[in-house]
Amino acid sequence: MALFGDEQMEAALAELVRTDELAARILRESEQITQQTSDKNKILTVIVGGRGELREIRFRGDAYRELAPAELADVLVKTIEQARRTAQQRALADAQQLMHQMPAVAGDLTSLANAEDFAQELLDVFTRNQASANLRSAVADDRADRPGRDGRS
Repeated sequence: MALFGDEQMEAALAELVRTDELAARILRESEQITQQTSDKNKILTVIVGGRGELREIRFRGDAYRELAPAELADVLVKTIEQARRTAQQRALADAQQLMHQMPAVAGDLTSLANAEDFAQELLDVFTRNQASANLRSAVADDRADRPGRDGRS
């Protein structure tokens, strides 16, 4: 005879496994994204990964040598940042597509407009019950320490 709640526990564990698999898939797919971006004058091209890591810088010809160091630095920074933003948007769009397959959770992760909101909401989903679990543990510890609760005075 099964105890009350066993079926619900099994269903919850199955959803947790599915959520974990989808989270791992999101991470794997974001690692496979690459974004190639060139500056407006096509002097250089940068390649970044789905997490924004710089993978490559390519210079086209010798035109970069004619730029002042500060100007070249500015072109590099702006081009890298544009590539990172675009890679981040692509990773977010891909992740939102996968979120439609995730078991129902509080909040709608598929409707968030930017990566920061998405990451914060995803973190909240995984840590939502953490605070209440810590509070319950602290209350239990506090009760155990009070005289008279366990026969001690």
